[in-house]
Amino acid sequence: MRFSKGQQEALSAVLISGILIGVVGSVYFWGVPLIQKNKDISLLETSESFMRQLDEKIRSVANNGGRDQIVIPVPGILSFDGAEVKLTIETQGTIYATDAEIPLGRNTLEQSGGGTWGIDDPVIFNVKSVKMGENNYRNEYTLIYIELRNEDSLRDFKIGLTGPSTSGGQDNTIIMESQGDTTAESARTLITSNVKISVI
Repeated sequence: MRFSKGQQEALSAVLISGILIGVVGSVYFWGVPLIQKNKDISLLETSESFMRQLDEKIRSVANNGGRDQIVIPVPGILSFDGAEVKLTIETQGTIYATDAEIPLGRNTLEQSGGGTWGIDDPVIFNVKSVKMGENNYRNEYTLIYIELRNEDSLRDFKIGLTGPSTSGGQDNTIIMESQGDTTAESARTLITSNVKISVI
């Protein structure tokens, strides 16, 4: 059976359209999950970097006094309960092991009772990733400040976060303001550098 020139052109158009639909479908099937995965990785890396910057600013205000601020750059919720700072981000995938507290700094949760001045960091920086559904993870980054014992003297040090419970989302501003030092005397002297946390 022979096709006329018009029939051949129509058949060619149908075949090319079918091939294009197949290629686009394959790219969509494989490409969209890859794009989402890269988006989630970027979001989690940005969140971790933001929490590190926030910790640096809190330490700077505690050590030098004054006031500083930082804008929340990620679509999550940052909350402060009067003692710890927590950033919660929801993603479709995660780069962390699930259902475990993973230290992102030098300290671990076992050091929540305190550390050693000059050796340990004044903060415990952890992340916990919880699987909420088939493609849904809740990632919680936490900053908790601990007491550091000075073995060479009877003076210990701590960064104390103060202020009422508060929370905010993307594009809100976190303000850190020095409230001065307080001293608690017992067998040892605890010097606490107080930093007020506000979210506006």
